[in-house]
Amino acid sequence: MDFYESISKYYHYIFPLNKMQLDFIGKSHPQAKDQLSVLDIGCAIGDLSLELAKSYQKVTGIDLDKGMIDKAITKGKNYKNLEFRLQNMLELDTAFGSNSFDIIACFGNTLVHLNSDEEVLQFFKNTKAVLKKDGKLLFQIINYDRIIDQKIDHLPTIENEVIKFERNYEYHSSLGKVDFETILSIKKNDNSIQNCIALLALRKSKVEELLQKAGFTNISFFGNFKREDLTENSMPLIVEAS
Repeated sequence: MDFYESISKYYHYIFPLNKMQLDFIGKSHPQAKDQLSVLDIGCAIGDLSLELAKSYQKVTGIDLDKGMIDKAITKGKNYKNLEFRLQNMLELDTAFGSNSFDIIACFGNTLVHLNSDEEVLQFFKNTKAVLKKDGKLLFQIINYDRIIDQKIDHLPTIENEVIKFERNYEYHSSLGKVDFETILSIKKNDNSIQNCIALLALRKSKVEELLQKAGFTNISFFGNFKREDLTENSMPLIVEAS
């Protein structure tokens, strides 16, 4: 987690708030927002949670990086309906009671930081346990079918006046994982921060299989946060499950 702590200062330049995520969440549940509780998993510095707290009854953001959570806590200190926790996403069932949330959101390719299909299945089971009866699990990962089948070796570079963020992939079929190499260049001082992490290359069919094993019966796949169909060329894979 040292890498994420080191980039926390620049996180909002790399991944600014995507307001389409707010719209996606808003359309996921028919009940009025001010009656709903939301869990934001992998909340990072808390930007999405902060926006959600303006409309929803109760918002909880969790992340495993202390530097990120500390920034989120500072930013959200004036919100009475907002809580940030340093929390492992595999321990939801012990951290929260059953029927705790109406919506669980896990965006930003967070899910594939888990180490195995078994851990993903356990995560899905735990989310099912803490969701209310009509609750929704929403998550977004990279469309790894596209990465694997089209032999994609990089994602588009993110660049603005402050940073340049390069992202490269190397797929290892025997492991079912990709090496995700990143290079963050800070323009004002010419510093760079490099990192490489192994991520699960979860195909759509495996995601669906594990969700069904965890007890989810209504599963929808989308190719973007506008809720358009998932295609072989979609960059993200987005799921709504209940």
